[in-house]
Amino acid sequence: MNQQYTQVTASTANESAESELSKDTLFHLLGNRRRRWVIKYLTCEHRAELGELAEQVAAREQGIPVEQVTAQQRKRVYTSLQQTHLPALDEAGVIDFETARGTIEMTKKMQELDIYLEVVPERTIPWSMYYLGIGIVSCAVIVTTAIIDAWPFTAIPALGWALLISLTVTISGAIHTYRTRTMRLDRHKIPQEVQHRP
Repeated sequence: MNQQYTQVTASTANESAESELSKDTLFHLLGNRRRRWVIKYLTCEHRAELGELAEQVAAREQGIPVEQVTAQQRKRVYTSLQQTHLPALDEAGVIDFETARGTIEMTKKMQELDIYLEVVPERTIPWSMYYLGIGIVSCAVIVTTAIIDAWPFTAIPALGWALLISLTVTISGAIHTYRTRTMRLDRHKIPQEVQHRP
């Protein structure tokens, strides 16, 4: 009985380990801009035709509407996706790429990649650094208030400082949650550059 349980547990653990992407695989897949755009598009649409996907990626790379993508731009991306990027994603189990029909469908594994694609606009800092900054400032304020008995630290009581820090963290978390959700899978929130042609 114990031996059977041990074998089942080991088998389950092995399956779980195999179903997860290694860090090397994650970095490899996300290390290419075209693959990142494929992942972003499929997390919104879940499924696409190769020609459609090539147009969307080409439009995003050129910073133009899909309607303005030239045949040459589309062909260059199409070939690259077909020969290199989609096979790599398919081999990792992130997509199901039917080469004969030219259809691409995301799998559950793609969620592992999606969480690494939080966009950090230019001239902003990552949320992790922002929260680290809040933590450092909060600690500095608490220590300074405890040591120095002078204005402006005495102008606000200890409970006031605690409330201010709590509100800052709560509001920051709410904004972070909202911004993360707006970049996720709801159809009406898909960025304009990856919308289908009318």
